[in-house]
Amino acid sequence: MPNLIIVPRSKSLKKIICDTDANTKVQKIINEYSRVNDIDPVRVRFSIEDEGGDNKKPTRRPLKGDKTLKANGLGFENTDKYKVYAKDVGPQIGWKTVYFIEYLGPLAIHALTYFGIYDASNVTRTQNVAFILVMMHFLKREAETLFIHTFSAATMPLTYLFRNCGHYWIFSGVFLALSIYAPQIGYEETWKKYAFHVADRTNEELLGYGALWSLFQLSNFYCHYILRQLRSDGSKEHKIPYGFLFSLVSFPNYFFESLSWLVFTVMVNNWSAYLFWVIGTATMMNWAKQKHRKYKKEFGDRYPKNRKAMFPFVF
Repeated sequence: MPNLIIVPRSKSLKKIICDTDANTKVQKIINEYSRVNDIDPVRVRFSIEDEGGDNKKPTRRPLKGDKTLKANGLGFENTDKYKVYAKDVGPQIGWKTVYFIEYLGPLAIHALTYFGIYDASNVTRTQNVAFILVMMHFLKREAETLFIHTFSAATMPLTYLFRNCGHYWIFSGVFLALSIYAPQIGYEETWKKYAFHVADRTNEELLGYGALWSLFQLSNFYCHYILRQLRSDGSKEHKIPYGFLFSLVSFPNYFFESLSWLVFTVMVNNWSAYLFWVIGTATMMNWAKQKHRKYKKEFGDRYPKNRKAMFPFVF
């Protein structure tokens, strides 16, 4: 009978040889291996070494838990043994949980700052609209996390929670809230007039900014909906999205996200908003570049050649 030689890459795990067959799902083996090692299955990752070829070093390829051994390339056609490496990747946390906590931070920080630290009855029209837009944005994010987004992997390292929360809680939370909702009088002769300055927009201007912001936010949501439909059958396979602005870029959701925050930034004209927009857009550009390259590598000639990563015709 074919078998797997499971070699630990972590000291806490054991070496085990188990009987199996090509049609066994990897997750089933992980579950049993985790039981023997008395460890949570979400902490265990299996991988194999692929031959490098052309004088290249062998590379370690992770096995997909939702697929069979055969689907992962271990078909046992030419051998009755495979060596699989097991690693304890440490404490994990669900992606949905991470996103929910990420976005909950700015919601709480902005509400507490607007109503608690500052006087909500003494804000300008622009500050009031800014608060509404921020709250709507992160409430939308929470709804998408709970009902729209799907993830290829169920969990991520727990340590990433602090990194991700740091970005949102500090830059879109503390910096924005403390800078934007401060009183607009009493600082005229101090450095605070630069730190707390918020543009005084007319009702007509605010209506225009709000309309543009809403258009870009709805477009961002529609992109997420299209991506959701790709996995409506419950599959975690990567698929090529089509329609809407996907005809021009691989990640129009990032594009519309950047545009909506740019509108917000110009509306309030405060340094904290510019900082968050620059950092956020640069981060999304980096994600788009990496994922776009991965798409092209995975799908090859099937992937549309005219698509850019994030900005139509440019990047």
